Amino acid sequence: MEKEIDIEESELKQMQEQLDKKKNEIQTVSIFEKKKQEVATVEEKVDEKNELIDGMFKDGIRYQVANNDDLKEKVLDTAKKYTETKMQIIQTNVDTEQKEANFDNKKDACESYGFNEKTTPIWATKFMAIGYSIMLSIWLFIGTFTFMPVIFIAKKMTVGLKKTWLAVVFAILLYFGITFLPILLALLN
Repeated sequence: MEKEIDIEESELKQMQEQLDKKKNEIQTVSIFEKKKQEVATVEEKVDEKNELIDGMFKDGIRYQVANNDDLKEKVLDTAKKYTETKMQIIQTNVDTEQKEANFDNKKDACESYGFNEKTTPIWATKFMAIGYSIMLSIWLFIGTFTFMPVIFIAKKMTVGLKKTWLAVVFAILLYFGITFLPILLALLN
């Protein structure tokens, strides 16, 4: 019988210890929960006060703007400057986009002069395009009598020879033969 009582007492002690642990856990959680609720309540009260103060401040501003002529003038002047500044920014952006589009249209001409900047003034790109056109026409005129016949003949010979390097060699020989043979004959006579 004593053994049963000892076993029951030890079981009771274990159960009591488990109960105590549970109570401590519940109290710990409850303490933190209470703190969270207290903090939330304080924040709500602070928010209400801030909202009230903000509302009164806005009402005060409205009153001052409606009744104070000096303040009205300052607000209107500031609004005018602000609007003008924003319009200048928009205008500058539009001008920049126009310059970039013009540069992109005349990119080859600008790059032949060494300009890579997309915001090059429009008048400058126009002059570069004119100069580029003049140089291109001179290049085309010179090319008509120098390298263009070689390229033309080489392309035609490539069709038959199937090897580009061989066609270029034959084209150069043929071109020099056609060009310089009359000159040699005239010098020998």
